Amino acid sequence: MSDEELHVIRSQPALPMGRRELLQALLGAAVALPALAADHPLRRHAENGEAIAQAEKKARAADWKPEFLDRHQFATLRSLAERIVPGSSRARVSEFVDQLLVVDSPENQRKFLGALGAFDGQALKRANRPWVQLTEGDQTAILTEASTVETGTSLRDQFDLLKGWIAGAYYSSEIGMKDLGWTGMSLFPTYLGCEHPGGHS
Repeated sequence: MSDEELHVIRSQPALPMGRRELLQALLGAAVALPALAADHPLRRHAENGEAIAQAEKKARAADWKPEFLDRHQFATLRSLAERIVPGSSRARVSEFVDQLLVVDSPENQRKFLGALGAFDGQALKRANRPWVQLTEGDQTAILTEASTVETGTSLRDQFDLLKGWIAGAYYSSEIGMKDLGWTGMSLFPTYLGCEHPGGHS
């Protein structure tokens, strides 16, 4: 990590800071989200404070229900999110992502659904059942393969797309901020990444 990256993180104002501001800080420093592609949709969302605020408000609602994803797609995302970044369910990552997808472009929506479908396809290929019905071992095997195959291959690209959404949503949440070392006064320049034994980095 360069001195410049350290300075960017350490020079951020003490919280409370908005989710948009934190996401912009993380993206700008390229420390917490190093694998996020330059054209990842989350980068555009980081520029739209109103969309992020609305997504966060709706995701926290007691009567929340998916607006973009159907029930099976949401369950798949929730499972994948928890496996890629443990704690995602507590941080309501899937709810937040669903709300951002509602206002995203048709192309980005299509790519997201394609990525979810790719993991269901791998699950069906491996065990003849959808992702949410796989054993932990089978899920680990698929995620390990997806995260270690060469960049530019279809499965790796799908994994990177989903991981970008999930990690961005998680580490810009209050729970994720604490994982990054937020003490109430500052953020420390560390990125825990995926703590799963498979090491989906």
